Amino acid sequence: MHDWLRYLEQLQPDKIELGLERITRVAGQLDLQSPGFRVITVAGTNGKGSTAAYIDAMLTALGYRTGVYTSPHFIHFNERIVIDGRRVGEDRLCRAFAAIEQARADVALTYFEFTTLAGIWCFAEAGIDVAILEVGLGGRLDATNAWDSEVACISSIGIDHVEWLGNDRESIGAEKAGVARQGCALICGDTNPPASIARVAGEKGALLLQRDRDFFVEPLLDSQWSYEDQSTKLQLPAPAIAGKWACDNAAVAITAVAKFIGSLPATPVIESALANVVMPGRMQILQYGDTQVLLDVAHNKAAAEQLDAYLSSIRVDGKTLAVFGCMQDKDASAIIDSLVTAVDNWLIAEIDYPRAMPATEISAKLALAGVENSENFASVIHAVRAAVAQSGPEDRVVVMGSFHVVGPALDLLNKSSI
Repeated sequence: MHDWLRYLEQLQPDKIELGLERITRVAGQLDLQSPGFRVITVAGTNGKGSTAAYIDAMLTALGYRTGVYTSPHFIHFNERIVIDGRRVGEDRLCRAFAAIEQARADVALTYFEFTTLAGIWCFAEAGIDVAILEVGLGGRLDATNAWDSEVACISSIGIDHVEWLGNDRESIGAEKAGVARQGCALICGDTNPPASIARVAGEKGALLLQRDRDFFVEPLLDSQWSYEDQSTKLQLPAPAIAGKWACDNAAVAITAVAKFIGSLPATPVIESALANVVMPGRMQILQYGDTQVLLDVAHNKAAAEQLDAYLSSIRVDGKTLAVFGCMQDKDASAIIDSLVTAVDNWLIAEIDYPRAMPATEISAKLALAGVENSENFASVIHAVRAAVAQSGPEDRVVVMGSFHVVGPALDLLNKSSI
């Protein structure tokens, strides 16, 4: 397994090369173009992971055998491929890698294409009923879009990956709407969708179900919220995932499952999903000793604004210390501006990754934003240890900005080795 992972690392995980020709060609060689299971695709700027997890939980409760493909991973590669609620085993994964390597011949696959094929291969061998595929980037030209979905979702539209998707919401929306298929449902959870979503859905002949038109979300008192479609209104308990946007993503998932099975899932099925889905590294709250640690992969402006809203709604008597780092292609200034009033002390982590933004560059952006309380650290581990050491019982630590920050921190905290 380790040899295969080293081989995949040579394919440059940070390299982005959109297009479907390569993966479609190799899928054909593997006889995976029609793999024998149904597909639900989940696109979006933020909220893809939890939307996919809610869909998986509901379909599992309904008796479907499921496979879930997500990216990236935090600690272990096989986090990306989950079958019937369990991470794929190393033996099956190695067989998948070997089959793909043999089938690709002279086709130069990217890291993401190779791993997507591995997920589909594992799902096919396991004989699942339905695969839930989380889009890696965009939608139209993402490797996951090589397979036709019966239901497609767009959780939200924000500004991110502008080099590949465009620098405005209309362009980005058009790329994400590329997951739509003729005669199939496209569920959009964005409350202010760009016009390109409806345009592309119309061009493709997809059935667009739009939030605040075809389904509705309303916060209620006492940790309750309501989901409503054209025929039913449900009062539901708050999800286990923190933050009001967890309800937004759950609503997209409920609508998607309803279209997939032909009717709204039973209320106990929905309630079970809301209660049991907890996403590592997404608004995840851990308690270590006297210190509360919140981990969240807020790596763009929209996600940072959501994190700010949560921090503002759940105040602490002491300070908020943020361990932060991000990739070079992210708008660090926008993230900082969104959180500058919520964070008291910034601990900037140097990330061991080729595409990472240097800590000194982030520090310069903090200075421009008027932040005085910041310090650079040689690694994520050093920054997290320092943040916990500096915190008192009334303080909290937030670890944020990238999977490459939250992943090492999560591994450290899980081992309770601070």
